[in-house]
Amino acid sequence: MKLNFQKQYDYADGLFKDVYSFTNTKKFQPLKSIDRDLVEEVFNFAYGMSFGGEGHHRVHRTGGSNRRSNGELFADTFQGKLAEFALWSTFKDNNLDVVRPDTEMYGEGLWDSSDFNFKEKKIAVKSTKSYGQLLLLESEDWNNEGLYIPNLNTGSESYDYFVLIRLEPFTADILLKNRLYFNNTASEEKLKGLISEYEYTFDIPGYMSRRTLIEMIRRNYFIPKGAYLNKIYKKNLIDANNYYIQTGNLKNIKGLIDDLIQL
Repeated sequence: MKLNFQKQYDYADGLFKDVYSFTNTKKFQPLKSIDRDLVEEVFNFAYGMSFGGEGHHRVHRTGGSNRRSNGELFADTFQGKLAEFALWSTFKDNNLDVVRPDTEMYGEGLWDSSDFNFKEKKIAVKSTKSYGQLLLLESEDWNNEGLYIPNLNTGSESYDYFVLIRLEPFTADILLKNRLYFNNTASEEKLKGLISEYEYTFDIPGYMSRRTLIEMIRRNYFIPKGAYLNKIYKKNLIDANNYYIQTGNLKNIKGLIDDLIQL
């Protein structure tokens, strides 16, 4: 099911803007909390990969124009790695022996492999805030065959499944509230104390297969850079061209677990 599209008038500049709104959503239903020792491990990883300067992440997304600060890099890294541990713990709870998420810090050129590889099935993990309703994939990263362009000819260009994890609270919101999101420096001790104040819960609205991604591309499930989600508001501005699927169209995670158990 596609997003609803309409033109809305922006009184700030007197122009009509593209606005997309949800048509098939799922309510956030937390499954469990993430263990505090894992939160600390993920913090150490995310701090090193951002403020600590110990690893490499792209400073802007493939099609994005926003150059990310260390605060933004920290939030994205922390959120993404927490999501990996959330799925890993779910697999463990269902007796799937999946390799533990990696928290080693690597240099440029050693990233963007699959998040999980279970019996030759590659699984990508995507994360969003608890009220997020879209699994987004930057269109410039994917070709018409559903292959990940940055990894072409490496043996890691094909993902079998994509899983969406929603987290509460959202790391970017914590940093924004404390005026750290756009910073390039932050005290490790202060930031760790701030992050440790919260309990992190998650849900899994669902998953999709590579076949679904190919169909999304073919049917132009696409939201362009510069458009807005739901209403004209700075925080709702889309920074890069994306393919999308709504949470209401994702398959129940139990289906993926059952498929993996049968392998």
